[in-house]
Amino acid sequence: MKEGKKEEKNADKMQNKKKSRYRTSLRIYITFVFIMILCFSCLFSFGIVILCSKLIYKGAFTLEVAVWMSFFVCLLTMILGGMLMFAGSFHLTKPLRIVTSAVQKVAEGDFSVRIFRKKEYRRNHLYTNEIDELSENFNQMASELDGMQVMRKDFMSNVSHELKTPIFAIAGISELLMEDKLDKDEKKEYLNLMHEEAQRLSRLCDNMLQLSRLDNQRILPQKEKVRVDEQIRQCVILLTEKWQEKEFEFQLELPEAIVFANKDLLMQIWINLLDNAMKYTKDNTKIAISERIENSELFVSIEDHGIGIAKEKQNKIFEQFYQCEESHKKNGNGLGLSIVKRIVEIYNGNIRCESILNEGTKMIVKLPVY
Repeated sequence: MKEGKKEEKNADKMQNKKKSRYRTSLRIYITFVFIMILCFSCLFSFGIVILCSKLIYKGAFTLEVAVWMSFFVCLLTMILGGMLMFAGSFHLTKPLRIVTSAVQKVAEGDFSVRIFRKKEYRRNHLYTNEIDELSENFNQMASELDGMQVMRKDFMSNVSHELKTPIFAIAGISELLMEDKLDKDEKKEYLNLMHEEAQRLSRLCDNMLQLSRLDNQRILPQKEKVRVDEQIRQCVILLTEKWQEKEFEFQLELPEAIVFANKDLLMQIWINLLDNAMKYTKDNTKIAISERIENSELFVSIEDHGIGIAKEKQNKIFEQFYQCEESHKKNGNGLGLSIVKRIVEIYNGNIRCESILNEGTKMIVKLPVY
């Protein structure tokens, strides 16, 4: 199945390579227009000169007359051709004026501007001409710049709201530490609390920046060959160290699975889902992780036997900053599942939650292999 899909993809790539990049190259188009104007001007000028000579000149046709007729034909051709080229240049330079105007707006800070491209002109080609390709690249650039602007605004608005608690906590603890009434053990305890709040503050900033970046990302990250089964095993090892105060029994069904995606983004998915499973699972319980490839799609299931999620809360777990379990707020910031959902959406996959309160939760991720 995988080999057949790979051959089909390679065939599509070869077909795209054979497909013409431009419907008409700009150089060919301008040359064609120039030749047509030149031919028309010559024929029209020749006709005018012949007509005038028949109506006005009644003498014999001599070499001198032929020279003067040729001179007038060339003169009229240059005048008429110049006028037609001047008029036609308005049409030829119109796309450049549109691009220039759009670039000027971007330079002034308006990242919402886009250049309209007529699809019917392209037919089955990638671009109409070089200017159409420039327009497509400009739209992509403007979209990325617009996303970065939105990311900065979202980050500042979220920062002002979500960072108050840890900042107030650090400020309050620092005031207590400035007093001389605390003994050594109390100071050590408060310093540990301050360190934890500072770490939480750092994680919150990192997650908010990453989520804003993903929310406004339009260009797909570069794909590479990734062994999903090896990634998940690495996550198990890493997170076992983090939750070493707990003991888990892992049930792994991880046959070799290769997908083409961004390695770092995929790692974010497995770390966040497995971290939640270990966080909300009681000590000495089982966590089942399985994956398979079916019909060119990757299915990964992570199931715990922890506290579960109430049915009325399940449709909110992917919202930013939402935490359905209040007692674990100090261990997270409610952005992990939002990041996971956005990464899955970037790759046109989906994620769903199956959970029963006080029995456990299963998270199922589906991603395309290619």
